[in-house]
Amino acid sequence: MEQPQSLNGRNTRLLRDNRNFLLIWLADFVSSLGDRVHQVAMAALVYTVTGSLTQTGIAFVATALPDLVLGPFAGVLVDRWDRRTILIACDVLRIPPVLLIPFIADQAIVIVYILLFTVNAVSVVFKPARRAIVPAIVPPRDYHTANSLGSVSENSSDIIGYPLGGGLLLLFGYLLSQEAAVAIAFTFDALTYLVSAILIFSMRVDPAGEIAKTGQTVWKDVTEGITFVWNHRLVLANTLVTLLGPIALGASTPLLVGYAWDVLSGGEWEYSLIGAAISIGTVLGGLWLGRRERVNTGIVVLSGLALMGISVTATALVSSLIPALLFIAVSGFGSALVLIPGVTLVQDHTPDNLLGRVFSLRTTLFYSAIVFSTFIGGWAGDQFGTRPALFVCGIILTVSVVLAGLIPSVRASGTGSDPHASTAD
Repeated sequence: MEQPQSLNGRNTRLLRDNRNFLLIWLADFVSSLGDRVHQVAMAALVYTVTGSLTQTGIAFVATALPDLVLGPFAGVLVDRWDRRTILIACDVLRIPPVLLIPFIADQAIVIVYILLFTVNAVSVVFKPARRAIVPAIVPPRDYHTANSLGSVSENSSDIIGYPLGGGLLLLFGYLLSQEAAVAIAFTFDALTYLVSAILIFSMRVDPAGEIAKTGQTVWKDVTEGITFVWNHRLVLANTLVTLLGPIALGASTPLLVGYAWDVLSGGEWEYSLIGAAISIGTVLGGLWLGRRERVNTGIVVLSGLALMGISVTATALVSSLIPALLFIAVSGFGSALVLIPGVTLVQDHTPDNLLGRVFSLRTTLFYSAIVFSTFIGGWAGDQFGTRPALFVCGIILTVSVVLAGLIPSVRASGTGSDPHASTAD
């Protein structure tokens, strides 16, 4: 029996020997780096222009709303068209609206929301295409390692990207002006999309690995994906329990903006450190998972959600930077335990011709939760204060995890069985 390789051995082999995966991994790193600079700039732009956590929450809602409205149909495109071409087109199409955002905010904040919606409407197609292309370039035995490496890439760029965003705003705000600094940050984001497109263009994906076109209607394609998830016990259970994470994430997103500015008496730099702390925790979680050939998906996901709930609650109880960053890093570790096993489970159990639709359906559900809870979180922060709202958010998540753990299918292991086998009962 073959002995498991070390984390470094498996990672090095996959990145060294699989050129296509290396290119998509690097593209993820670069575009995620720009996204985090974008997020810091957006939070600073909207909060300083409006002075409202509710308005800041609306900005985050605008970034999540496309998943709610367009998500199911994005999966149909991903399953019908060449996924490499989709990824390149999405990168290129996001460049113009990103460049426009900083020049519109002072004139009409509503137009900023529309541009944010536009950027993320394109991202709705990009995200499932990115996950669905993995089985075309990576053998099944490496799915878990590939997903762990993908998480490490995205979150390593977060560790750099959040402080980079804060640093760019501080440096160019001092040397030039706040408006110029924001424009430079958004321009940096647009350039990362260009670099990502070039890297993906360099991939050579076997056309035989792409999904064949289908002659049935779009609605039939959408319902086919929904039916699969509904009838697959493990995929359905994982999808529903994972929703707890996006609900907590959405509620805490505007609250952490208020936490950085008000509780920590800081601003862009403190907010960027919060984002970096989350990402450090997520990278550590991804590395921890990468050391394991297989995991019990249900138990790991529940453990991750519990860590998130406890750490959010603890964050609300402190008002100094260092302990806050430690608790927030623990939350990031927990989020990796929630997200990575679920992606592997879907790749293990879903036929190739349904991968785009299943990932899109899950993304739609997750972002629907984010849209709802982000607005509630911003409103609660304005009404009751940042720390009380954050405390309640953590308590609700922790209690919900305990209740979810009572359901057997939620605790079940979702990996290691025959791929694409039906487990409906």
